[in-house]
Amino acid sequence: MGSLSRFRVFVATFLLAALPIPAAALKQSSLPEYTAHLEALRALVQRCDANVAACDPGQVGEDEQIKLDGLGVGANISQFDARYDWLRIALKSASDPHASGRHANLDAAEARINDALRDARVTPQGSRFSDARHKADAILGHPEFVTVNGQNIWEKIIARFFLWLDSLFTHVASFGRRSPWIAPLLEWGLVGLALAGLLLWAMRAMQRQRLAMRAETSRRIEPWEESSRNWRNLAQEQAARQEWREAIHCLYWASIVMLEGRHFWSPNRSRTPREYVALLERGSHSRGLLSRQTRGFEHIWYGMSAAKASDYHRALELHEQLRSA
Repeated sequence: MGSLSRFRVFVATFLLAALPIPAAALKQSSLPEYTAHLEALRALVQRCDANVAACDPGQVGEDEQIKLDGLGVGANISQFDARYDWLRIALKSASDPHASGRHANLDAAEARINDALRDARVTPQGSRFSDARHKADAILGHPEFVTVNGQNIWEKIIARFFLWLDSLFTHVASFGRRSPWIAPLLEWGLVGLALAGLLLWAMRAMQRQRLAMRAETSRRIEPWEESSRNWRNLAQEQAARQEWREAIHCLYWASIVMLEGRHFWSPNRSRTPREYVALLERGSHSRGLLSRQTRGFEHIWYGMSAAKASDYHRALELHEQLRSA
């Protein structure tokens, strides 16, 4: 059987278990049998109060339907149901000797059984019992007294899920009390996992850094990059001798070689400065920068204007902006 089929069988079994038990499935009892059952339940609660080992919900017995035939109470009240889920829950809770309010809950359960015994021992008489039963039914019909039978299937599934969670954590807590070493083991295990994760992260970070450094050192310098750098170094030498005109000329060719290496155009030394500008995309940032540098270069180199240090620094700033564009 595949995993999907097993899952469907599990869900179907769970949903069938969550359905309310039909009234016809209840155990049929007479009023004397019901009274004897209540007395046995009272004795069970007293034993549970005295000894935790006696708190067995399985000793409660089945839910039952009590027949009132022959008691002269009318056809509409010829029977009633007695369910003991509340007592099973109380006994299960009382099975934990450290549960808060354990004795108080058992006392309340015993008082409820005593009330039921008093009601069962009173012989119903005609209309007086009928009126009392009608009043009780009217009170129990209020929303605050709606029992599990009035819940829908999803509420039953959710309730069973939370009961399963409660049972699971109860078992975990009892295991922790029996094995006190489990808490330090979990604590140091979590600390060890955190340290291992931190160490792994540090090793990965160092490995990435080494790879980045290796890639940087192994990167080959392109010829155009070296040529552009040589033009810029030559411009710095000319500027150091205050040969501003030659320095501006060198910076211009450093920009041309750099853009040519970036494949903005194919090498061709027969072009004029204006043609280099026209080869760049109209409206682009690089075209604006090169156009400004070209105008300054033409004004000084071809116009034979005197160059100053401010002209060189302006050309150097435009060249650096082109490099980072």
